[in-house]
Amino acid sequence: MPSSTTRSDIEIDQLSKVFGSGDDAVRALDAVSLTIPENEFFTLLGPSGCGKTTLLRMIAGFEQPSSGAIRLGGSDIADLPPNKRPVNTVFQSYALFPHMTVAQNIGFALKMLGRPKAEIEATVAEMLKLVKMEPMANRKPSQISGGQQQRVALARALAPRPRVLLLDEPLSALDLKLRKEMQVELKRLQGETGITFVFVTHDQEEALTMSDRIAVMSAGKVRQVGTPREIYNHPADRFVADFIGDTNFLTATVEKANGATARVRLPSGHQLDAGLPTGLSPVSGDEVTLVTRPEHARLATEGPLKGTVENAVYFGTDTHIHVRLDTGDLFILRNQNTTSAAALPEKGDPVAIAIPDGAVRIVRS
Repeated sequence: MPSSTTRSDIEIDQLSKVFGSGDDAVRALDAVSLTIPENEFFTLLGPSGCGKTTLLRMIAGFEQPSSGAIRLGGSDIADLPPNKRPVNTVFQSYALFPHMTVAQNIGFALKMLGRPKAEIEATVAEMLKLVKMEPMANRKPSQISGGQQQRVALARALAPRPRVLLLDEPLSALDLKLRKEMQVELKRLQGETGITFVFVTHDQEEALTMSDRIAVMSAGKVRQVGTPREIYNHPADRFVADFIGDTNFLTATVEKANGATARVRLPSGHQLDAGLPTGLSPVSGDEVTLVTRPEHARLATEGPLKGTVENAVYFGTDTHIHVRLDTGDLFILRNQNTTSAAALPEKGDPVAIAIPDGAVRIVRS
């Protein structure tokens, strides 16, 4: 991940985009501000319609902002046409030229830029090696797999050495195993080239796997920006906690707050210490929402939560145990399937759930 002293590559300042007018107006982006350092793998993550692709298209120059600024290396590029911006885009559709070979596809943009033949050949050879496609150089797109076509599309976008590479859900058409392989490849390519990657996806696991930092978006706004670990372990609000991974929500009452933590009381009467997001200062008596991840809780003989097992779902590496709490809420635990793992409870068994210190956080509703 880039250090804190790395200069900014992309600055998004109060960027808004409104489609239509009057009663039909749709605000796709609402005063979004972001700073992306150079040589960072930065991901825009959110559900369909949250504005992430609109933001990407505005960085590329395919959409014009209604207000706000886009700066690249300190220079405002909002009025520059796409072909004048030092960025390239990889879309969901690879759009390879079917009549050209792999090598010709990779060198096409360089040819259009009027680069010398020797430079084109050297760059194509470099890109083929980078994406591990040397043996396929003379094949047509119809003669290679979907994953290989994706690599060619990446190589073609990287060949002109753009300052920023924009990727709009480029792995969505691949099957699960190939998608996971390409996630590793994309991260490797970003590290080896040193190019800033801005990646759009709705896949939470994909974002957590690949990113240096993530911006979680919803309804045209950025809800939280942070490293994958920060986003997962310290969600700022209920939307982020619910959207990223599996989450258990509990209701509690604040006993007292002290800096970064608060003492809270569950409906059972048990008390816990819960972490607080920056800027939230609850007072005694406030009702708050707690979150805890399924892997952070465990079955126990005694605990602050009690309930009855409703189901156990086997996932190979682990088993998810669904417990209906005495309060009526559903609570999920994730139990790793090791060779020494204890026998799991069966449907209908009464159980208690223990939650260790540091495993519970308060989030904004």
